[in-house]
Amino acid sequence: MAVVLAPVVLVALYKLFIAVPRYEAQSRFAVQSGYGQSMAGSGVGGSLLTMGGGLGAAGQGFVDGWAVSNFLMSRDCMQQLDLKIGLRRFLSHGGIDPFNHLAPDATEDSLYRSYQSMVKASYNVMEQINVLTVSAYSAGDAAQISAALIQLAQQFVNNVDHKGLVDALKVSKRSVAMAEKASSSAREALTQWRVAHANIDPEAYAGMMLNVIGQLEGQLTAAQIKLAKIQAIGNPENPMLRPAELEVDALRKRIKSLRQRVSGKGDTEAGQLKTYSALKNAQTFADENLSAARQNYQLAFTETMKLQRYLSVISRPIPSHHPAGPGLLVMLLEALAAGFVLALMLRLAESLLREFRHG
Repeated sequence: MAVVLAPVVLVALYKLFIAVPRYEAQSRFAVQSGYGQSMAGSGVGGSLLTMGGGLGAAGQGFVDGWAVSNFLMSRDCMQQLDLKIGLRRFLSHGGIDPFNHLAPDATEDSLYRSYQSMVKASYNVMEQINVLTVSAYSAGDAAQISAALIQLAQQFVNNVDHKGLVDALKVSKRSVAMAEKASSSAREALTQWRVAHANIDPEAYAGMMLNVIGQLEGQLTAAQIKLAKIQAIGNPENPMLRPAELEVDALRKRIKSLRQRVSGKGDTEAGQLKTYSALKNAQTFADENLSAARQNYQLAFTETMKLQRYLSVISRPIPSHHPAGPGLLVMLLEALAAGFVLALMLRLAESLLREFRHG
């Protein structure tokens, strides 16, 4: 009976005179997307939205939930929390309680062990929420630590989102930059051609020349009719005959010259128009490609922003008014069970020793 009751007495003394009471603050939050739904979707039939064929929303939600929980329990999070609120002053305790003793100048390893004992973060797969439980030596400390950890979790999600957004839009940005460069090069080539040939619009100039040729052909027809009328009189000494012949000959030469200039060989309007049309088509294609690239970038940006994640706090960290632990009844029952086990082991050892002596 002494062996059975000894652990119970020791635990009772520890709880009543040595143990430092702890106050708990529990909070719940979920990682949600721009659609206003949890990234884990709605149950088994959740949305299967994807980013480029990656994980669906349900699978991505599990990843996000576990990632946030793992981050909250990591040494990195503890270091950020220490810089944010001065974690050591919350966890340091100089009492005689061996299980809650942390010197102000304790090493980082000791601080991390104390942090792990006071902070519990888990992801509830069924409810698809994160549960954060913080215990501290006062109710206010538990609430303050919980609030700071929720802020760090939000910052962690934002940083992950930022990298994801940058990666998702990187290809679209590169396409827009290449399209802008191609459009600028095509416009520059067309401008240089216009400056070199002193011709802003060869198409309009060629049309104007064709119109002039048409007018000259009309004048040539009229001059030929006039000449035919004079020749019909049959008087070779007619003073109007020679001027009429000269007019017809001059119109023919002018028309031939203009046609040669428009469609002949060498640096003619036809050759210039061919080069100009190629440059103009290249610029048109580059501009259309740039417009399409910008539209694709805007669409990618809009779709990516829809998948942006954020923390939605379901319940705020309200601390308990009474110490949450250690629980006296549970500790006494555990000590009693340990006493029975110890007594049983002593009884077995006594039996073995007795048999050994009589053997």
